Amino acid sequence: APLTHGCGLSATGDAALDASLPRPERYEIPDATAAAVRACRERRGRVVAVGTSATRALESAWAGGELRAGAGVATLRLSAAHAPRVADAVISGLHDPAESHFALLSAFAPPDQLARAWAHAGAAGYLSHEYGDLCLVGRGMPR
Repeated sequence: APLTHGCGLSATGDAALDASLPRPERYEIPDATAAAVRACRERRGRVVAVGTSATRALESAWAGGELRAGAGVATLRLSAAHAPRVADAVISGLHDPAESHFALLSAFAPPDQLARAWAHAGAAGYLSHEYGDLCLVGRGMPR
């Protein structure tokens, strides 16, 4: 089910600036997407977000115990401290531990596990960020 999310930077290479990322980003969740998420939950299915940006939009649109359709601004910074409410898993590119996207993925898997995956991917020649190679990261998945 589609959504729109206006993505900003995830990393600049400047540690001080990167610590402030991500910045507020606009999103829009169509009525049909919110309905698809509700229907998935009702049948006890799993919601898999495609991309960290889609994940941030979905988690930012959660309010009052449900996913709200409509436009909004994502100000939520996902990390290991965040318990995802909409997405059960995310399909993502591989991200450096210094990037905000890595912090977002740590809402779905322990940071040490992600760091081991990052090291393995680098040693095996995988491409990082959004340059091709993807991974599935989800709560309750095998380690």
